[in-house]
Amino acid sequence: MPKTHISVYYSCYDTPLPADTFGRLVSVLPEDARPGIYRYKRWEDAHAALLGKHLLLYAFRRLHLDYTLADIRYTPYKRPFIKGAPDFNISHSGNIAVCAIAGKGYVGIDIEKPIPLHVEDFRQQFTPEEWDAIRNDPAAPEIFYRYWTRKEAVLKAAGTGLNEALHELNTIEDTVSYHQHTWQLKPVTIMPGYICHLASNEMDTVINTHAVSISELVSMYV
Repeated sequence: MPKTHISVYYSCYDTPLPADTFGRLVSVLPEDARPGIYRYKRWEDAHAALLGKHLLLYAFRRLHLDYTLADIRYTPYKRPFIKGAPDFNISHSGNIAVCAIAGKGYVGIDIEKPIPLHVEDFRQQFTPEEWDAIRNDPAAPEIFYRYWTRKEAVLKAAGTGLNEALHELNTIEDTVSYHQHTWQLKPVTIMPGYICHLASNEMDTVINTHAVSISELVSMYV
């Protein structure tokens, strides 16, 4: 059986883009999607939302697919998809946006930049087995984010979102049964200081990561 290839594209943005570059990237979006970018109060969030969409377009071009953002539809749980297109999923944290696109099956990805937090506040979101692992590992908060990104990746792949009871989803093992599918969990190395996991309902996968510069994204429209 051939392996299923999953590509993960990511972009970093340490400082705000020049206004003309930002405006050019916004202008490419469907008209009804543009106001949402400007509603974000933090420039980091606005850039993440914008660049995630352009990473998806970049992935389509790499795959020689003619889909556009106007083709995106949403499930009742607000999961984006394009009919007939490979499955995709987008995430962001800190100053990085990532987009995963699967050659086959469903995919979910979550990236987090660990920050200090009161882990005890999230006790009810984990299974007893996960909580024991978190409590007994000295690498907090990194270990917390390890299980958090695993949970989110599965929920995003399944399309249920965080509305589901997180404490019922056990991600101790790399293979998880959830919502009539078996999900394979894998870590994705993006950059130091970030934790990222990917979930797929394909059991034999190869993950390829691709750094995409802002100039590469902009050059698509020159």
